[in-house]
Amino acid sequence: MADTASIPDVLVVGSGPAGAMVARDLARAGARVCILEQGSGPPPGTRLLGLLRRKEAMHIAPGVLLLRSLRVGGGSVTFYHTATPPPLAMFARHGIDLAAALDRVLAECPHAPLRDDLLTPIPAQLMQAGQSLGLPWQLLPKMINLARCTHGRCPPEAFWSAHTLLEQAVVQGADLRTGVQVTRVLFDQGRAIGVEARQQGTLHTFRAGRVILSAGGIATPAILQRSGVAQAGEGFFCDPLRIVMAHGPLARQAHDISMSAGFFNAEAGFMLSDISIPAHFFRAFTWAAGRPDQLLSYGHTAMIMVKIRDDIDGRIDPHGRPWRRFGPGDRLKMRMGVEQARAVLKAAGAGRPYVSPWVAAHPGGSVRLGELLDERLSCHSPNLHVCDASVIPEPWGLPPTLTLLTLASDLAWRLSRDGR
Repeated sequence: MADTASIPDVLVVGSGPAGAMVARDLARAGARVCILEQGSGPPPGTRLLGLLRRKEAMHIAPGVLLLRSLRVGGGSVTFYHTATPPPLAMFARHGIDLAAALDRVLAECPHAPLRDDLLTPIPAQLMQAGQSLGLPWQLLPKMINLARCTHGRCPPEAFWSAHTLLEQAVVQGADLRTGVQVTRVLFDQGRAIGVEARQQGTLHTFRAGRVILSAGGIATPAILQRSGVAQAGEGFFCDPLRIVMAHGPLARQAHDISMSAGFFNAEAGFMLSDISIPAHFFRAFTWAAGRPDQLLSYGHTAMIMVKIRDDIDGRIDPHGRPWRRFGPGDRLKMRMGVEQARAVLKAAGAGRPYVSPWVAAHPGGSVRLGELLDERLSCHSPNLHVCDASVIPEPWGLPPTLTLLTLASDLAWRLSRDGR
């Protein structure tokens, strides 16, 4: 990459929703874009030992696992396709008006509530039970192309993922390179000039006119710390959850769609929804909950996810190792949500509920807007930007995919307008 003509205008580090969107939009605008992705290959399996070996599962606190995706497409490979709109007021407080970008994203991404005919028996039963208790339990907006769903089922191609954006970016001339783990950003006279990365065990230098870090809420702050931005990684959220389970009268369907319906209690700071998890996760959680009598009950177990909006706390170190403890406020939210879930299961006619260990999802808030980033998402250098969940400035608790797509669309628009 020593030839100046071959140096791209933009390096995008990470190919999840935000990285894919900003790469696609910049390539469409005529920029020469190179995407560097640590992962590769097919979607990962869900066996815990494999996840730990690939560092797609790690302990984030005593007894608490964090799950993430280190694959082409990032979190869009494993998420539950819930299209929660971004909190526009939160970003407006930091000088970013996302309304126009949200309109652009919604014009091309599916975001409608699940159709009634796609609601399988257990999620339907839980929604009815929640409503009978006066809860605002309703069908959730999903990033699923419902026009492709027939006879009560949705084929794999109906579910949105960042792969669509990546394919479009490549068609527009973007260069997608996999198996490239970025170690640090390189600077010259206060400006980012590229990155150092490890590929097949060898260090390489990739140069560019602009660098956009979209490696996720864990990897991005670690890269920044190794690049000299010591404050990155100070505090983060992880949207911890527990799953409340009970043997019920209805049978689980192979085509259950997780988070078909539910609600978010903004005042109390927790979300409840139906959920479907792989059988071996179910057995691990059931064993950990001390209910070996239920190990063979997967096919008739109703499950409710309780996810809380946790406080920003803890630390992510330069090696990408997160650590935190959950305080009294976090534990109170979880306890309230679990008790609400127990009541819904009881109203649905399920048996004695039990509760999984804590699991963390959606790590972010580790390079916060307004502290380390300005309204152009610039960090430490005017041509180094961060665009992923790490920029979210406040405790979260929401599915972030639509927000990340919107932030990326806004950033690409700003950079294109300013001549990149």
